[in-house]
Amino acid sequence: MASLARPVVEPQVAAARRTGRLGRGAAHVVVILLCALTLFPMLWMLSTSFKVPTEVFTQDIQILPRTPTFSNFPDAFRYFPVAYWFWQSLFISVATTVGKLAISIPAAYAFARLRFRGNTVCFAAVLGTMIVPAAVTYVPNYVLVSRLEWINTSWGVIVPSLASCAFYIFLLRQYIRTLPQEILDAAKIDGASTWKTLWYIVLPNIRPAIAVVTILSFLHSWNQYTWPLLVLDDMKSKTLAVGMQVFASNSESAQLWGPMMATAVLATVPPLLLYAMAQKQIISTFVNSGMKG
Repeated sequence: MASLARPVVEPQVAAARRTGRLGRGAAHVVVILLCALTLFPMLWMLSTSFKVPTEVFTQDIQILPRTPTFSNFPDAFRYFPVAYWFWQSLFISVATTVGKLAISIPAAYAFARLRFRGNTVCFAAVLGTMIVPAAVTYVPNYVLVSRLEWINTSWGVIVPSLASCAFYIFLLRQYIRTLPQEILDAAKIDGASTWKTLWYIVLPNIRPAIAVVTILSFLHSWNQYTWPLLVLDDMKSKTLAVGMQVFASNSESAQLWGPMMATAVLATVPPLLLYAMAQKQIISTFVNSGMKG
């Protein structure tokens, strides 16, 4: 019986294997095409940053520059205060990220492990702020910042941004809930206070989640455009995201497309470096955050 069944089973297994290989091959092709589609604008930006003005707009598609030049990078700093924009963006992004971590970590620990009246209601209220459009808050925030005389200052951008922590609190809460309760109980039996438990027990075990919150908050602050555009009017106080619009408004008449793309290349360096250092933590956190509700 086994000899009769073998010729029938083996062709079926071989056909299943071929189908599986074809499916995996097709999936790889789709992924490669999507990656190429995503990376093409970045490649075009990098290529344009090394082109002379006559090569920026051509009838044929010219990805690589024929006569590469590095003059676009110093020209960008010569035409506009790009250095001020860069450091302004860096300071605002770092300060906002540190502030959001200082708010999100204790709040997430309280919602995840502390038992108090109204825990669920307060957490639901925090999550409810995620559905409020940012545009709704622009007018009251601008009035408040104006009365505090923070127009054209970094604090006018940093302080209102600290209120947008709901997603980070949710992410950290989900990760903290994956920690064994026995570890926290042991720390309590040893006499550790709530703050000591958070500092010495919880923080070392949620470093991947902290890394994710850090990079997400940094990217959001680095790329923020509308609110800095409203608050920062002075040329030297602008961020890179707002300064790029200054380049775009002057590029058509002054042929500044090369320096503008050079500035865009510089603007992508900090986020890429930060992501390269934290990509493993990002994957680990989003996998583990859904293991316990």
